[in-house]
Amino acid sequence: MIRTWKIRPGDLVMVISGGDKGSSGEVLMIDPRRNMLKVKDMNKRKVVDEDGNAKFIEKKIHYSNVALVDPTRGQATRVGLTFTEDGDAIRVSKLTGHIIPWPDPPKNELKEEEHEEGPKDTPPEIALRKTYDYHADKDAMRLARLTMTKYNYNR
Repeated sequence: MIRTWKIRPGDLVMVISGGDKGSSGEVLMIDPRRNMLKVKDMNKRKVVDEDGNAKFIEKKIHYSNVALVDPTRGQATRVGLTFTEDGDAIRVSKLTGHIIPWPDPPKNELKEEEHEEGPKDTPPEIALRKTYDYHADKDAMRLARLTMTKYNYNR
């Protein structure tokens, strides 16, 4: 797994190997556990649904097969991270040395909307209350094990 992802959804990347080599597109989503990402209009596969209709979908591309596009030159570049005094990460292009800004977060991840609590909503104090005590139930479990024949072979 990659420790620090330098590519986020909304970035412009160029495919550097594979069938779509040389073409660029916007990152739709990333999968950090598998080191994969989806790029808009890249790595299309034909899928037939239950009704027999065929449609094309984007499949994931491995992280190593894409490179971030330097906005000043429009070419694929490697990226380095530097950190400010506040601890914020800044992406720096290895090609030109210019700073590459982070993309804006997707609109659906900006803020959670406030919601009103309904009559069936459980308050957090009750939901987080501890309801099972292992130590209180330990003796009852020990007695239950003793009565089971499976554990009484040697007695």
